[in-house]
Amino acid sequence: MPDSAKSGPFKIGVVNASSRLDPARGEAIQAWMDQAYPGGEVQLVFHPQTFNKHGHFGGDDATRARAFVEFANDPRIGAVWFARGGYGACRIAEAVLPRLTAVARKKKYMGYSDAGSLLALLYKAGFPHLAHGPVASVAVRHAATADRALNW
Repeated sequence: MPDSAKSGPFKIGVVNASSRLDPARGEAIQAWMDQAYPGGEVQLVFHPQTFNKHGHFGGDDATRARAFVEFANDPRIGAVWFARGGYGACRIAEAVLPRLTAVARKKKYMGYSDAGSLLALLYKAGFPHLAHGPVASVAVRHAATADRALNW
């Protein structure tokens, strides 16, 4: 657990850079988190965009990019966890990079599938805390995997 968690809950921002996340799956993820971390020392914060729908995407490209940048640059969020894979992150990767601040460089980022294209661009830009690991939607199916990932 990062030192910032000692002064309050460590907040993990869940953002959707790709395919739509069903609100019921979001509720299931939150229920898993509440059970896995009952003391509230780790909290999930879902960006409102996470549940948007634009075709099969979690919002149009501009909306998904804006949501990612907001959470990446928010100093209250300690890590960014991609909600899903699928397709869409590759469409916003180059647009978000110039908008990221020094705050964004300090965070941890985790996801796989299509989020890998965004992680690769962040890696190329020198972001040090990246993990090709489970997306948040996996937590409800593979709790042990998600738990190990969050302990990273």
